[in-house]
Amino acid sequence: MTWHRTRSSPPAPETRTVVLGVLATLPPRARAVVVLRYWEDLSVDQTAVVLGCSPGNVKSLAAGALGKLRVVLDEALTGCDPAESHPEEHHEAKGTQHG
Repeated sequence: MTWHRTRSSPPAPETRTVVLGVLATLPPRARAVVVLRYWEDLSVDQTAVVLGCSPGNVKSLAAGALGKLRVVLDEALTGCDPAESHPEEHHEAKGTQHG
């Protein structure tokens, strides 16, 4: 069974501009994975064939890219820096060890 997205209405032009800007910040391979998987609706295996890499690499690149997109889009669309709202998580994410 193949999943196909449906849209009730197109996103606002401002949202589209923000998303395209954030996509441009991704490394080329990660950007390609996001576009192929989520805009072109290719499967993990199909994306791997197109990019000439393993399905595991596609999954890894997608996870990293989506994580970055979530953070940057949240900041861009809400106007707040997630690190400021949860400084302890940002501190831990830097790999700082206590003691």
